[in-house]
Amino acid sequence: MAIDLPSSLQLAIVQHIRPVKRELPRLSWSKPENLHINLKFLGDTTESQVDQIRRAVESAISRVSPFVVELKGFGVFPDDRSPRVLWIGLDGALEHLIALAGCVGQAVVPLGFHQEDRPFRPHLTVARVKKDRRAVSRTLHGLGAFTAPFFCGSLSIERVTLFKSELRPDGVVYTKLWDVSLNA
Repeated sequence: MAIDLPSSLQLAIVQHIRPVKRELPRLSWSKPENLHINLKFLGDTTESQVDQIRRAVESAISRVSPFVVELKGFGVFPDDRSPRVLWIGLDGALEHLIALAGCVGQAVVPLGFHQEDRPFRPHLTVARVKKDRRAVSRTLHGLGAFTAPFFCGSLSIERVTLFKSELRPDGVVYTKLWDVSLNA
């Protein structure tokens, strides 16, 4: 379950990551159409569960009002010395985003999905580092990726989307199954 991005914001992100991507072409970069803010990964889900999940999430977020976050700056997980994930940071109404992720996560626990062990850390993944993590770290630092501020744009969060993800030889393909609007 995630926050889908409009194509205009996907394009802005692509433009901002282009210089880093040019220097680090061997990273596993997310396709622009796959960019989203993940709220809860469900794992294997049966078709019969899809409607149950929708009803549970719809009820859980019915009292959550839309809010705005900003996408800006690079970061990495787990740390900048040996990065595995390169992401764009979020700013603005993060307490609302964290609460929304909590609502969504709690809503599906009664349906048999696990409760997250770690706290939700708002971010948008743009690449994964498969090897040479120390060299990637040096390149990112050399580019000033962590210190050069940039702003991709604002995102009005108005709905939660359930995506089906399929791993194919040419990468992950996401298919939107449904989306549920926040209380407008």
